[in-house]
Amino acid sequence: QHALMVGILLLIAAAGKSALVPFSSWLPRAMEGPTPSSAIFYGSLSVHLGAYLLLRVSPILELSLTLRIAVISLGLISAIYGTLVARVQTDIKSALAFASLTQVSIIVVEIGCGLRYIALIHIIGHACLRTLQLLRAPTLLHDYHSLENAIGSHLSQKKSFLIRVIPDRYRHRLYRFALERGYLDALSNQFIVGPFISVFCWCDRMERRWNKLLSGEEPNETPPIITRSESMEEYL
Repeated sequence: QHALMVGILLLIAAAGKSALVPFSSWLPRAMEGPTPSSAIFYGSLSVHLGAYLLLRVSPILELSLTLRIAVISLGLISAIYGTLVARVQTDIKSALAFASLTQVSIIVVEIGCGLRYIALIHIIGHACLRTLQLLRAPTLLHDYHSLENAIGSHLSQKKSFLIRVIPDRYRHRLYRFALERGYLDALSNQFIVGPFISVFCWCDRMERRWNKLLSGEEPNETPPIITRSESMEEYL
């Protein structure tokens, strides 16, 4: 039980650092910076730290079968999520961000399966590949547009096997799900960010009243009530 408890806490920490579900929304935002250096740091280097943490504590994972199943399940869910969302992105940085999420999720699955050396090679290879891709991204867009101008039309894209197999009604639902990025932002604002903001606002009101009590002032005026906002950005 101790190994399971410690492993779950480490898994949550790794999920937050490697942008696994449900903490996947920060990675594309971090890579939206104007400089390639920020995208390279987060998309090809920093995103692997969570998987590397699991790799270092892999002996703990071997002590609990339930913990290994949880690691594999989280990796598979994140890989499917990253694959779906990456297909509907319109800018190359976001597409590379979710592609990085997919590969890191596969690395987590490899760690959960006990393939530590394969996971280590995968981390090194993926970091090098993503670095080269992010450095190449600006010129790639220029070459892509030049090729479209040369042929006078958009480049045709072949439908993948997955798109041909899935029925239209499910395809439309999956497209909406991917376009909204799995509704993770709305869910996190409602169930994680919102409750935390409510607690902090309550603490702020209590602190104001306590300061007035210690200073000897009469709390005649009701302290301003800070309402909870749907977006965390208004408090930054």
